Amino acid sequence: MERGTPVGTGPPAGLRVALVTPFDWGIPCAVNQHVADLARYLLGAGHRPTVVGSSSYAPEVRRMRPLLRRRDPLAFPRLEAWGAGAPAASELMPAPGVGPLGPEDGIPVLTTGRAVPMRLNRAVVSVSLPVDVTSRLERLLAAGLFDVVHVHEPAAPSLSFSAVALARNPVVATFHFTAAGLFSYERSWPFVQKSLDRIDRSLVPSDWAAGLFREFLGGECRVVALPSAVGPEAHGCLSAKGSGEPDEVTASPSFLYVYRGNERRSLALFLRLLARRRDWEPIRITVAVHRTSAQAWPPPAVPRRLAGSVTWVLYDTSAELNAHMCGASALVLPFLGGDWLGMGLEEALAARVPVIAPDLPICRDILGEGAVYFSSDREDTVIEALKSGAWSKVASRAEGGFSTSSRGNGLEWGVGGPGLVSQYLSALLGRAGGFSATAPRPRVARSARRGSKSYAVTRLATKRRRTLSVSTDAEHVLVDLHVHTAYSKDCASSVPAVLKAAREVGLGAIAIADHNTIAGALAARSVAGADLFVIVAEEIKTKQGEVIGLFLEEEVPAGLDFDETLDRIKSQGALVYIPHPFDGLHATPPYQTLVDNVHRIDIVEVFNARLAVPAFNVRAERFAAKYNIAAGAGSDAHVLQGLGTAMMRMRPFSTPEEFMESLKTADILAARKNVLYLTSLKLLQTSLDRVRSTATR
Repeated sequence: MERGTPVGTGPPAGLRVALVTPFDWGIPCAVNQHVADLARYLLGAGHRPTVVGSSSYAPEVRRMRPLLRRRDPLAFPRLEAWGAGAPAASELMPAPGVGPLGPEDGIPVLTTGRAVPMRLNRAVVSVSLPVDVTSRLERLLAAGLFDVVHVHEPAAPSLSFSAVALARNPVVATFHFTAAGLFSYERSWPFVQKSLDRIDRSLVPSDWAAGLFREFLGGECRVVALPSAVGPEAHGCLSAKGSGEPDEVTASPSFLYVYRGNERRSLALFLRLLARRRDWEPIRITVAVHRTSAQAWPPPAVPRRLAGSVTWVLYDTSAELNAHMCGASALVLPFLGGDWLGMGLEEALAARVPVIAPDLPICRDILGEGAVYFSSDREDTVIEALKSGAWSKVASRAEGGFSTSSRGNGLEWGVGGPGLVSQYLSALLGRAGGFSATAPRPRVARSARRGSKSYAVTRLATKRRRTLSVSTDAEHVLVDLHVHTAYSKDCASSVPAVLKAAREVGLGAIAIADHNTIAGALAARSVAGADLFVIVAEEIKTKQGEVIGLFLEEEVPAGLDFDETLDRIKSQGALVYIPHPFDGLHATPPYQTLVDNVHRIDIVEVFNARLAVPAFNVRAERFAAKYNIAAGAGSDAHVLQGLGTAMMRMRPFSTPEEFMESLKTADILAARKNVLYLTSLKLLQTSLDRVRSTATR
């Protein structure tokens, strides 16, 4: 399993990062707290984070409606200014006391919809379901406001899971394996597994989590430890423990137990177990209670036998929690584990306090031999762990601090934060041209899909039943990048007929891409004349799917590997064009094959007029935008009536280099006809042609 390592290339100034959480932003949970800490770190490091989540707080949901409305959403210009370096607008700030970020943090928080409570494992978890939030989320992610989308716990169904499918930017995903996430990965693993190809970097917080990732999802992931917001350096709390030497064992040690989230059962069981023991001296236990958690889930009462031994303290911020940790003799982690356990483990390492932990695989993985372990079903092990001296002996054996784990003394954000940013950079570097290139994409005319601004398709009305007249000027030509002639077995249109129909439509250039041959394109180029530029192309059937070569001079044989086919196209100085990449009715290359070759793909066909399912074109659009690849469009005409139903309006060109430069300012035009009508014509014409051929024999 590969561990995260920084990328050598420095980050561009101010990465715009969307941090997506699937959980109710107003209800305390470990994932939301991690997202908040990450957002603070990114802002302090000069980046521009935006938190995207959901909420069950009705006033917050109502407040977001005008910000994310369908027409002229107010949030978009404000987020654009935020990404450019301006302070965040007050309208984007979270409501005070709702969630782990406040208005004083200066970080935008957008709740795209309402969270839905779900009962899971004797607890209630509030998650965002895609039924309510998908349209708003898609408009937000399609607006070009972010460089990277970092989703947390992409369980299905949830806001994070939807963000993976809808993102038009590189996606980094952290799998926390919370109770809700683990339930989803166990029950819905086929859906999550299918989405892994769309994730550019899959991160897990520990080797234990990496094992679960392999077991349930079977993909590749990177182990990147969750940094901690506590620690001696984090808040200037330098005690004797900060030097790496353990405290002297006192006669009456003080243990710290942190209560946060819905962990009433764990704390209640722990206190009842201690109250039943009479054969040992009383101890001092400080229970640090997260104020917001206590408001949602009041902690249990202290048994009478422990009266005077338990001290309750409230805390709001990580700095306040850090002070309690620095003053404790040892930290007792949640008795029954829970979603906060992973964060507690990292905090214990960063704070450099001795640890008494439940004997669970995740604890063994992160703490190693640097802790005293107890079994939750054997009370004698709990008492033994708490007895004076047991935990201090383990701490004194630790080398270089209070942990003998592979992480040393844990990771504070100043140490672990750059590792996370390096994953963003790795994802950006995987795009065509890296993160420094400007995506050559069509200018926005009128969106083919409401809310989408990445690419636009202008619809044209037909002038007559069979022909289409489009006015243009001397500075632009209309280009159909995907046309077939009778040299394709599934087309009966002769070369002269195709050229004549192209002129009638008003095309100034045409790419003839017959199946596995350039003979038709060469024949058309030889007779086309100066008024119609013919691009010699070929739609090549590889072992992994179809690909088109543009500006070819030599035919590329069919049946080769995808990689070798691209090599042969590139060796001619030609362009690689991926037609209908996500059409389930065509032989298309696998998603991962396309991702592995984004640096060699020049153009993706984001609009194919023959596709019966519009969603296939939308997926192609997202892919091209996500990986910074130029967009193309073609009619894929197999009959004359389909010619020009999808075109590019672009500046004239004569070479591949001029063509790619012209694509940067091109528009997509469409005069789409009924797909069933065009398909029926194709079948009728090709069938009649075969009948005539048989009759002449």
